[in-house]
Amino acid sequence: MNIIIWIIIFPLIIAFLLGILKNLNKNIFYLLLISGTLIYSYLLVYIIRNGEQVNVYSIGGWGLLGINIIVDAFSLLILLIMVLLVLLVIIFSIKFMQKNILKYFILTFLLLAGIAGMVLTADLFNLYVFLEITSISSIALVAIKKTDNAIEGAFKYLILGTFGSFFILLPIILTYHVTGTLNMAEIAVEYRNISPFLRNTFMIFFIFGFGIKIGLVPLHAWLPDAYVGSPIPYNVISSGLVMKSAMYALIRILYILFGLNFLMESGILTFGVFWGVLTFLFAHTMAYQQNNLNKLLGYSSIAQIGYITVGLFLGTAGGIIGGNFHILNHAIMKGTLFLVVGVFYYSIGAKNVEDVKGLGYIYPGLSFVFTLAALAIVGLPPLNGFISKWLIIEAALEADYVIAAFFIPVGTFLSLTYYLKIIINLYTKSDKNIISKTPDWSLKTPAIILGVLCILFGLWPSLPLGLINQIPEILLDNSNYIRILLGG
Repeated sequence: MNIIIWIIIFPLIIAFLLGILKNLNKNIFYLLLISGTLIYSYLLVYIIRNGEQVNVYSIGGWGLLGINIIVDAFSLLILLIMVLLVLLVIIFSIKFMQKNILKYFILTFLLLAGIAGMVLTADLFNLYVFLEITSISSIALVAIKKTDNAIEGAFKYLILGTFGSFFILLPIILTYHVTGTLNMAEIAVEYRNISPFLRNTFMIFFIFGFGIKIGLVPLHAWLPDAYVGSPIPYNVISSGLVMKSAMYALIRILYILFGLNFLMESGILTFGVFWGVLTFLFAHTMAYQQNNLNKLLGYSSIAQIGYITVGLFLGTAGGIIGGNFHILNHAIMKGTLFLVVGVFYYSIGAKNVEDVKGLGYIYPGLSFVFTLAALAIVGLPPLNGFISKWLIIEAALEADYVIAAFFIPVGTFLSLTYYLKIIINLYTKSDKNIISKTPDWSLKTPAIILGVLCILFGLWPSLPLGLINQIPEILLDNSNYIRILLGG
């Protein structure tokens, strides 16, 4: 069995072992958890280091009749984000999670298996199955605290997520009925022979379904409320991986199954660019009105998805590179922000913007890290968020989307207004006597590491761009994908 399949299987094994060995000594439980996470992180690093060439693997030895897995630069990008987030989030969670620890870690590893399956499979129905594993695990993690906010957020997620799943499954069923296959390369070939009306219909269904999963405005209603009641470590994975894997799946389907020429002729790329602009303008406006920190960061995530959508729907190499670089950067920046907010919540119970007043003097290091990540996500140089936003603006101008390019700096200004509210509160002395718990290294270190990456990828963007620069060749010419997967 090729090692790549263990990227999907291993987290399932860890989840199973945690469940059956739940009555073990607490130290043995955490030893299994940490050692399993370290092994999984090593597997991810090994795949990324040895994944420069596009490779196809058939599970079961049945060729196209079996389950195909494909590893290319696009899928490796999501695996890279998993490397950066998974171990840090697990370490943070050990101290942070006080209740339902077993359920939390089991669901987290099921979630990771679902995400890994989504980004590696070359089979359309398997993609849907892994998407549902990811969605169900996410809903359960949102509800795990069993508070009123958690149940409300999970219920909204469940209802809207079900609609999203329906509109994704429907074109998959119709595609199989029309083409007789679920292999994505074979579908791409067969789609050329069906009517433009059917292809447009399938495309609209996919976009609407994944639009809900991703949280594009106005299909976003579930997302901010889901972040309010859910565990903060889950919010890191949700913003960095769950939303991004859904975006990955949509972009893979659009560019591979339908092809660039059809996307341009249909006008969906222009629609997508301005949908992204609408999304980040609306989300920034809503974020400014929020007092709850998690909800504010939730709307901020929606806004960043808007920027990513603009880049990925430009239909150019520059747009693909800028959009994917922002996928990586947003996972790092938002992960940093959520982790610092998590430390503030753990230490003093901070939930709202005014609750962090004066914490810049109590936790100067963490407050600096938060400020750094906030300025990065706003898009100020020389931090990583500036580089990816600049690449998107440059690509938009080259593609003659001047209006979209103009509104990206406008969005940057809007985001600065609400992040400044938090920063000003951090460094304003409080009249209250703040009683706090001292966070240990396992809570502070993950945020600091991600904060350092905000600087590192800003000063040396060539580090991740070496991988990201390969993605346009995969997406913009689907004949490469077809040839590699079908072997002709």
